[in-house]
Amino acid sequence: MKGNNLMKLNALNSLAFATGTVTLLLSSVSSVSAYTIYTNRTAWEAAITANPSYKITTDTFSNTISSAQSITLDSGIVSTNSVPPTLPNSFDNNSVNVVTPGAYDNATQAGTGNSASNTITWQFPAPVWAFGADFFSANTDRLTLIGNFDGTGNQTILVNNTIAGSNGFLGIVGMAEFSSVVFSNNTTTVDSFHIDNASFATKVPEPNAVVAFAILGGSLFLIKKAKGS
Repeated sequence: MKGNNLMKLNALNSLAFATGTVTLLLSSVSSVSAYTIYTNRTAWEAAITANPSYKITTDTFSNTISSAQSITLDSGIVSTNSVPPTLPNSFDNNSVNVVTPGAYDNATQAGTGNSASNTITWQFPAPVWAFGADFFSANTDRLTLIGNFDGTGNQTILVNNTIAGSNGFLGIVGMAEFSSVVFSNNTTTVDSFHIDNASFATKVPEPNAVVAFAILGGSLFLIKKAKGS
């Protein structure tokens, strides 16, 4: 009996040590970056790959996806258009919230009684630290990109005005994780736009954290074993 109690005590001590180790290791993980806008993909990618904690996923829109209110892109992004209109519909020739080989097509419009959605939400498959894409046919003062890029609330970026033209790359590296971005319109005039090579960066687990959790898991196993003795 005394031996069993000793085993339980040792197991509890191991758990306390492991918990302290997890706390110490996790507290050393730092992932704060400046909230920065990029209009050059190479520079955006360099800012991310400079930190090995980041992993970039790119959706090239290679596979056709038919128009619907909500569609799931190949990368796992869920794209949802607000109502109205109800999609698909014949008015827009079923050409919004759709993927044709090599491009994502959509349209947005502010106001009420619209022929295009007020908002288009992209929900990422996991929280991201960065987002970037090649935009085409974005009109001046219309298409906006909205997201909580710094953890303090939503920021709004005019796409055309930022990339200095209808076509170009727009990328964000945040200072906090964000789970979605929203495309909207600054005016009541419809803005049809296209996107290719939509990329996002997720943070991969830190090796030290993985080791710490392995230690914690082993300690929990020891406690379970001690209780069963």
